[in-house]
Amino acid sequence: MNLQPDRPLLRSLFILLCFASLLCSGCAAVQRQPQIAEPISSITPDRCEQELSSFLELGSRACWKPEETAATIDFLTRKLEDWGYQVIREPLDLPRYPGNANLIVEKVGHSEPDQILEIGAHFDSVGNLGADDNGSGVIGVLEAARVFSTLETGRTVRFCLYACEEVGLLGSRHHVEQILAEPEEEFVGLINFEMIGYTDTQDGSQGAPIRIPFLADLPHTGDFILVAGNFSSGWLGNRIEAHIDAYEPQLKYYSANRISGFFADAARSDHSPYWEAGLDAIMLTDTANFRNPHYHEDSDTIETLDFEFMARIIRAVTACAIDWAGTSFAP
Repeated sequence: MNLQPDRPLLRSLFILLCFASLLCSGCAAVQRQPQIAEPISSITPDRCEQELSSFLELGSRACWKPEETAATIDFLTRKLEDWGYQVIREPLDLPRYPGNANLIVEKVGHSEPDQILEIGAHFDSVGNLGADDNGSGVIGVLEAARVFSTLETGRTVRFCLYACEEVGLLGSRHHVEQILAEPEEEFVGLINFEMIGYTDTQDGSQGAPIRIPFLADLPHTGDFILVAGNFSSGWLGNRIEAHIDAYEPQLKYYSANRISGFFADAARSDHSPYWEAGLDAIMLTDTANFRNPHYHEDSDTIETLDFEFMARIIRAVTACAIDWAGTSFAP
């Protein structure tokens, strides 16, 4: 964790910043719209489970094993192409991890195409099945992309599947370099799915790197999604939360969408290179090892996951992206 209790000045500044974040205006309430509710209704628990089961048939997805990487990239490419997307590969050119590449597809907006919102997740694992880490996040990106394939958009939504997260966020770091090399684009922000499938309703099931009353005090029951952002990204977290309230009111969430940048444990995924580059990004997470006992274990299998929880998160994020992009059913 970043907070240093033995350094009073830094601690005081941290608390002042946290209070300042609470004073920042939130997103106005969102009204549920039938034209958004209808397309996201196809994101069901059963479909999420079927899609993840199919993905996990690939087995391990270790980025240091070229044959596993190739099989994963081919599977995801075919899936996206089946929905009519042209898949862009961003090769990482890493001798230690040959064959790795990010996979990128876009729903290009017809009125403001240079405004771009990204939805991303990493597809590699630590050499296990990685159902939650990060098969659940991959399904989040795929399901959102599938829904958008039936829509026309005003602004551009880009779907990113990152390689090599587990060995230093190498895929997302490479992708951020590509964003910075395109100054004509108006990058808006990233929504990063990082482990969105595990819940535990027992009291005491939720841990935390630190608890500060009223500021960073996670619930003690692991049945919520954490909305994590740094100070500048709070507007995007507010939008996500407003769409949860409107479209998935039964989904519990904990808002840390401005203060997470102060905690090292909140930077352990693909949104972190965005923060480092001054780009807005939000991570949605079930909090990984602070809740899920199967984190980075062979026991991280599909049987451990809560697909109702997962589907609610994906529907809410997809609703948020549809609302932002300005979309309608394609003719």
